[in-house]
Amino acid sequence: MRHHSIITENDVLIAVRVFRWVTRQALELYFGGEVKRIKALEVILPKLERVGKLSVEWHKGEKVYSKPRKKKVIPVSLDHEIACSEIFVRLWRCRMEESEIFPERAFRGFGIVPEGGIRYLEERKTMLIFEYCTQSNFTHGGVMKSKLTRYKKHLPDIEAKVKRNVTVLFVIDIDRRKLREFIVRMQPLLDDPVISGIAGEPRYPFFFTDYQTFKSVPVGKALTANIYFWHDGKEWRLTNDA
Repeated sequence: MRHHSIITENDVLIAVRVFRWVTRQALELYFGGEVKRIKALEVILPKLERVGKLSVEWHKGEKVYSKPRKKKVIPVSLDHEIACSEIFVRLWRCRMEESEIFPERAFRGFGIVPEGGIRYLEERKTMLIFEYCTQSNFTHGGVMKSKLTRYKKHLPDIEAKVKRNVTVLFVIDIDRRKLREFIVRMQPLLDDPVISGIAGEPRYPFFFTDYQTFKSVPVGKALTANIYFWHDGKEWRLTNDA
């Protein structure tokens, strides 16, 4: 990634296409590693908007950007899209030099579609995909259990396609105590392993954290923060090395 002082219009367009919708703050995080003013974005974003290379919606007093579409499509929840973008950026910043980004559209056709994913170097043999769940969606009957069931069914096919062992991270916008209670309730389902699509070995690929705790982790440390509940109900890191 180039230093943000020499960001080009093409750099911005590439970044925006990674996400479904993204704010300027998320782009500052993407290019600079912190939410801090980047003058180049203040020039490039309005210019790309004027020439029709960006689609823009106003949300809570700020602009949210997306790639232009033939038919104007406004998502059901821009709050959801903004959260997904921030989660994606924070995960990517951890190993950005060795990370291959997979946008949501790359997973269509598998029977379950995450918000996005990051495939790491071949020698690591790993890929991380993530789901963001709002509080209202979480409390809507059976949504999370349905997602887990479908991942258990389709994850071997995803792994075979991407040629990596895939970890699935759920970031959920609920109180951490309630999240822990959910893990306990789901214990029978989570303790039933998924058979890897790579080696055919049993694995426990699901990790969970709450959104507020996830956002509190310093940028670049999301993979090594000890904030993720595993199937055993204990807190773990996603990886032991940066």
